[in-house]
Amino acid sequence: MVFISTTLYADTVILKNRTKVKGLVVDEYVDRIALSTVEGERDIFRKDIDRIEYDTPEQNFMQLGRAYDSKGWYDKAAFYYKKAMDINPDYKEARDAYVASHAKMWREEEKRTERDIDLHNMAKEWQAKRNKQAQVPVVVKSKEIKVKVKEILGISITEHEGVFRISEVVSGSSSAKAGIQKGDFLVGIWGRLIRYSKLEDILGELIGPKYSEVKILVSRDIFVPVETGANAYKDLGASLGFEYEGLLIKDIIPGKIAEISGLKKGDLVIAIDKNITRYLPLDSVISLINNPKSDKIVFTVRRSINLRREGE
Repeated sequence: MVFISTTLYADTVILKNRTKVKGLVVDEYVDRIALSTVEGERDIFRKDIDRIEYDTPEQNFMQLGRAYDSKGWYDKAAFYYKKAMDINPDYKEARDAYVASHAKMWREEEKRTERDIDLHNMAKEWQAKRNKQAQVPVVVKSKEIKVKVKEILGISITEHEGVFRISEVVSGSSSAKAGIQKGDFLVGIWGRLIRYSKLEDILGELIGPKYSEVKILVSRDIFVPVETGANAYKDLGASLGFEYEGLLIKDIIPGKIAEISGLKKGDLVIAIDKNITRYLPLDSVISLINNPKSDKIVFTVRRSINLRREGE
């Protein structure tokens, strides 16, 4: 495996035992981070971390935003996400987090409204019993959250060992129209990776006002038929290049095998034939494509999709 030059290890993870670990934070989850170091990539659990000092100021503002986010102080979180965007207008993660914080504020307001309705119903029920009157009808609470997500987005989601998979896609739903398929993995919401999260928390994030949008990240394997030879990459009909996020499909030629197989411009290529692309130079990526092990290459991609919330 190829690792990034040591000069690029600008992030510092300060553990609660006062140990400092230098590296590059490459993935962040609800309970851990993935840190690339000179010895290799390692997971560090958040319960063992005192703080993380990032290389850039916008990343430090993002960390402050996430800290407030985790406490449920979404207005303050939005403030720091906005600060990160002000420094770097192209910081997509900050923009997604900013939008998500406002969506969370809406959900909190909805929960408060539901609690008020419940308290009001309890008071009326108590008063009815006290006065020996007929029972006052109680307002029915919202449907079970899994059913609600299915009605709003047209998908069912299952969880196994912290991994979320789409087990059903309703025909004609916004998810079906957006190209989501049964078997896709749900890996992110509003730019935040969700592995190891609680299922109920993830389902709650997907719920929102009718006709509003939620940005999700799905992962799938795409099988691309190829012929062995030096021109396999050229025949693919896709232009690959590295950006901040990783290896991206920067362009697709209509009618070529990449498009026919299901690859799209903007897809983030996580692996090629199970070879993780994060640490591979572009010439090694092209070599993998030009020298396949079979007549099909497996592209593992992450795709960002905006879903419109429908239903009631």
